Amino acid sequence: MQWDEGIEGPHLAIASSHSARIGVLAGPGTGKTGLGLMRRVARLLSEGVAPPRILLVSFTRTAAQDLREKVAALGVDGAEAVRATTLHAYCFGLLQRDAVLTITQRNPRPLMRHEADLMLRDLPGDFGDIKERRSRLEAYEAGWARGADDHPGLAVVADDRAFEAATIRWLRHHRAMLIGEVVPLAYNYLRHNPAAEDLQAFDHVIVDEYQDLNFLEQRLLDVLTERNEANLCVAGDDDQSIYQFRHAHPVGIHRYLEDPNADCHEIWTCGRCPRRVLAIANSLISQAPDRDKPTLEPLDTASEGDVAIVQWADLHEEIEGVVTAIVTDVATERRQPGDILVLTHRRKIGEAIRARLLELGVPAHSFFAEEAVRTSESQEALALLRLVCGDDPVALRVLLGLGDASGRAEAYGALSRHCLDIGITERDALELARGGQRFPVPMRALLSRYEDVVARLASVPTELPDLVDALLPGDVDALADLRVEALDLLPGVSTPAELLNELVARITQADIPASPDYVRIMSLHKSKGLTSPVVFIVGAIEGIVPTLRSNLGEDAVADAVAEQRRLTYVAVTRAAEQLVISYCASMEVALAKSMGVRVVSDGIRRRAGELWAPVIASRYLSELGSEAPRPTRGQGWLADYIGT
Repeated sequence: MQWDEGIEGPHLAIASSHSARIGVLAGPGTGKTGLGLMRRVARLLSEGVAPPRILLVSFTRTAAQDLREKVAALGVDGAEAVRATTLHAYCFGLLQRDAVLTITQRNPRPLMRHEADLMLRDLPGDFGDIKERRSRLEAYEAGWARGADDHPGLAVVADDRAFEAATIRWLRHHRAMLIGEVVPLAYNYLRHNPAAEDLQAFDHVIVDEYQDLNFLEQRLLDVLTERNEANLCVAGDDDQSIYQFRHAHPVGIHRYLEDPNADCHEIWTCGRCPRRVLAIANSLISQAPDRDKPTLEPLDTASEGDVAIVQWADLHEEIEGVVTAIVTDVATERRQPGDILVLTHRRKIGEAIRARLLELGVPAHSFFAEEAVRTSESQEALALLRLVCGDDPVALRVLLGLGDASGRAEAYGALSRHCLDIGITERDALELARGGQRFPVPMRALLSRYEDVVARLASVPTELPDLVDALLPGDVDALADLRVEALDLLPGVSTPAELLNELVARITQADIPASPDYVRIMSLHKSKGLTSPVVFIVGAIEGIVPTLRSNLGEDAVADAVAEQRRLTYVAVTRAAEQLVISYCASMEVALAKSMGVRVVSDGIRRRAGELWAPVIASRYLSELGSEAPRPTRGQGWLADYIGT
């Protein structure tokens, strides 16, 4: 296929542009990636640009994988050698190189959330309780993301400088870094090393979902292209900016488009969604404050589409009703399992749907892997796997702290500071203590835990299947999620180190296949970039959609409501044929509290020994416009749906 075959208008203009800076503003389903950016890659390759000189960047691993698949589908020689990645993965790879390690003097071993909490507990100083320390760390990382200054040395208040110094000291000693440090450290390396070969590596950098990058990530792309005068082409849509909690900088796409030297294009025809889905999506996003943009238009050939808004008596009925609808679709062969996408903001709901589908013989997979290490048992298993693969001070720290509410922070902190003073590691000290050497710090509890760790490691088999069974036995419920992920990865890995790397990548950035043979169940955030014939949005009630933390100020609440409206817009526009928005009328009070759901307190009643209360439909349902169908009761909708 020729690179310009079958494309016209803005897609052709994007693909054919020879400008040094190109900007694309385009809504969901407009073909900006497949017909614009990828045809641009095809044109570059056909004109003789060396494939490794082209870098494709997206925000998530799923989107980056989608870019790789689209490039491969071009059928152009060299397409497989084009590099497609996330910016985080690019920076992480950069920091792993020996020369960069020498210059930055940091070890690219990012902390997971539970590991970062242990670090915070260990820090000496009057930095408040664990919640206050988390807030300090969030502010510290946000400073880089928002471009407050260069890293390190953001803090200007003495107390903040002390926190920063203590944090970096702990990280250096434990040969680790914060996930939020990866891009800042890479940025600083590139900015302050103009002779670095990485600055000459690419002639063309193409960025999708630019609105999801934070300010510093956008600056890094400028640095990466300015030295070599490389072409920079970015595409995005601020209506789909859903990563405020990661400090996304959606105004960056508009600032880019305002550059008088940029060749700018807009696309407002959606080739994905049927008319009715698009109508309610347009109505929803039109409620965004200060929005002044065209609405998405359907293709002339677009179908009307099937939209339902369904209310169930309670959450249990909602889960069972959605499952019954899906099972019926699959059993009657109206749909294949891979045609169905279930979106919910709560893991409990998603896992309950997955469990029932599997029980009824419908293949299903959930993508809540980041919670696979939420239990102490799973944290212990992952830490042991890390130590099986080699020395890892953070993993040892995790294991030493298990079984104690504070993670034995006082004892470990004392040991760690002593080890820093005398120039040895905590593992060295514990080995010496095992041999009888005394230390001027409390060691009994730590040494007891260390003895347990040594014994566990000695009993771990070396063969992969046996290793997984030993660390993640199938009869321990608290390990079930992590075991599922590990077993799924086993066929594609050959060493414990490969298993560890793939497992950590899946937990932190799950890959979501675009065309699977099972029902996909995930959060609304995870659905970004996906298309599915059938989409169920489950749990559309206040406290879930939107989710609002109780400690937010008035301005922060307004920002969160606006962002989660955009998130709902993203979820709605995943549907290519059919959309079902589902919610319940009541819930057990204890369950509602555990999920942050708002209840009507004066409606609380006791039923079968449990307190129940009415819940409130999501505010976004009232913003879907006149094209949205009237909500219908669950059992009546289900009877019509399954034909009974």
